[in-house]
Amino acid sequence: MSFQLGEASAIAAQTGIPVVSDLRNMDVALGGQGAPIVPIAEKYLWKDEKLLLNIGGICNISSNQFNQFIAFDICPANRVLNALAASMGKEYDDQGNIARSGQLNEILLATLNALPYYDLLAPKSLNNEFGTQTVGRILSESGLNIPDQLRTYTEHIAVQIARAIRDNQLLTDEGGRMMITGGGAWNTYLIERITAHLNDLKIDVFIPDENTIQYKEAIAMALIGVLRWREENNVLCSVSGASRDSIGGALWMP
Repeated sequence: MSFQLGEASAIAAQTGIPVVSDLRNMDVALGGQGAPIVPIAEKYLWKDEKLLLNIGGICNISSNQFNQFIAFDICPANRVLNALAASMGKEYDDQGNIARSGQLNEILLATLNALPYYDLLAPKSLNNEFGTQTVGRILSESGLNIPDQLRTYTEHIAVQIARAIRDNQLLTDEGGRMMITGGGAWNTYLIERITAHLNDLKIDVFIPDENTIQYKEAIAMALIGVLRWREENNVLCSVSGASRDSIGGALWMP
């Protein structure tokens, strides 16, 4: 099952406008994971990009090439980094400067990289508890100071991005470029570490304009709603692992 916070019928009644909700349920009913759902927008609105990386609470990647579109969650990202920064009284690690000041701990890095999820191939997705509980517990039990935890976890994200591209064979030998969006695109140090790990894969990192970074997910959700209204497929089975593409979402009329 999939649960969406908020009661859409109440929103429709109060606002007087149609509301689309519960976008993942049909995909789950068809055997899919219900996530990620943003790739439908990437397929239509950013169709010239072959690789798209979103660094939000969870880091996910989409690949639009080889006559197929696949996408999956890589690892927790800002959800973990922001929680560590919060323990120092900060909303987030501005430009990754705290992480930059820390020391890399190879033992912690190896422990994180050994988590079984990373051995799975797509389609796959993560729930929020993986970051808050599984990863959070490992970091807490490491006994390291926060700068060292941030430095090591930043490295972990970069390592897993490169590994995900290799293991899932998302690029040919010619390489290419990867567009990065989400709040993590502002984390200068994280982008530096990602770039370093992608050098061997001949992948160039591309940071788009500010509006795309900030509002890509909002634009994607709007498109998903429009496709539901028009009764067109808005969930890709190649991404979720469902038995077929589907029209996701319940429509509530005021």
